[in-house]
Amino acid sequence: MARKAANLASALEAVTPAPAAPPARASGIEARTPPIPSRVGTALVGAHLPTRYQRALKILSAETGESQRDLIEQALDMLFVAKGARDVSAAK
Repeated sequence: MARKAANLASALEAVTPAPAAPPARASGIEARTPPIPSRVGTALVGAHLPTRYQRALKILSAETGESQRDLIEQALDMLFVAKGARDVSAAK
């Protein structure tokens, strides 16, 4: 007859294998995935807005044939001009 373990923890230690060492990680830039070329020199600008904006943007994009990104960029340029901000479109 098998001898009873003193407690559950010691019984689990007896049957649990030692954890494997985590894989070695490269340090520095090598550890990162290369940037997507179209995103170099860009930044994500976003907001959670009512769904009516998403729908209107999709419709306008389909009607004009311009990408949603281009339409948002144009809208922000117009906003900056209307609010008297310095011209950010010249930095393109």
